[in-house]
Amino acid sequence: MKKEQDFWIANENAKEALKELMFDANKVKWLTKYQRLFQKVSLKPKGLPEIVNCNFHGITYCFISEFHKEYLLVIHELNN
Repeated sequence: MKKEQDFWIANENAKEALKELMFDANKVKWLTKYQRLFQKVSLKPKGLPEIVNCNFHGITYCFISEFHKEYLLVIHELNN
């Protein structure tokens, strides 16, 4: 993501995904549906752990951050 508009759209999509997670018991379906968003907001530096890309010119997009955290938690829950 390179433009402010990209972050704004991703933030709105993340907000919707978080709402949906609260009401949808099918977490596998949710992971599949939002996999592209997760990949879009993730940074994967070579040799380092994956991190969230939720800041643009000093603005933090909180829904992106929360979505990334929840996505990883759901993966962890399903794998344990």
